[in-house]
Amino acid sequence: MEAISWYKQGSEPLFSELEWNKPERRDQAGKLLIVGGNAHSLTAPAQSFDLVLKKGIGIAKIALPDKTKKLVGATLPDAVFLPSTNSGEFSKDSLQVLLGYTQWSDTLLMPGDIGRNSQTAILIEELLRVNNCRAVITNDTLDLLSNSPNSLVERESTTVIASFGQLQKLLKNFGSDTPLTFTMDLSKLVIMLRTLTQIYPCDIVTFHNNQLCVAVSGKVSTTKIDILDPEDFSWRTKYASIASCYLTWYNNKPLEALTHCAHLLKQLI
Repeated sequence: MEAISWYKQGSEPLFSELEWNKPERRDQAGKLLIVGGNAHSLTAPAQSFDLVLKKGIGIAKIALPDKTKKLVGATLPDAVFLPSTNSGEFSKDSLQVLLGYTQWSDTLLMPGDIGRNSQTAILIEELLRVNNCRAVITNDTLDLLSNSPNSLVERESTTVIASFGQLQKLLKNFGSDTPLTFTMDLSKLVIMLRTLTQIYPCDIVTFHNNQLCVAVSGKVSTTKIDILDPEDFSWRTKYASIASCYLTWYNNKPLEALTHCAHLLKQLI
């Protein structure tokens, strides 16, 4: 199994050619839609917007609830504001506008700070159900969808970036026969991720025992990162942001793209 489907990335990137072959011109570097934020927190979408532009995405738009407009002011000129609930999260009335933007974009990034409103959960579930845009999902957006795990696990062109605890809950709610445990060794986790992604189309990224694990279509890569705090949500925001860029540029090479982003993450923490 190891020689065929387990790739171990050391201090040097396994897929360094991705760095040299990415688009050099902005007009050829893809279109990204970022969806997140609520009236109480804009940290994750704002950080993602800044990072994807620095990494070289062609065009990025950021969709926010309209109750955040006064908070944003002129700091995010490419922001679009959508109907929100009374408490400041996305309302289900945002669906048609979001669908239009997903048709425009190459990749949908949901980095978090989306809140826990039931209307927002309905909106995001429906958005993922009715479009086939590549989606990168992490942080509390995963928590919001944890009671409807099929919308993630069974969706094609979907990358789930989860803490180990989030992945544990997601698979438990999905009805997985093999439980994840914090004491399991890396080889057992690799086997489980390999089996899971052979059966279901989503890509899975998680962190366990100082290893960032990437699973795509029955193949797994691991990258040792000693200084990463698994409980700190910011690593997931950073990783999801750069991953959304490389998945846009290398849509037909998700394992390579996500593995290379694990190498890049070490430079950001």
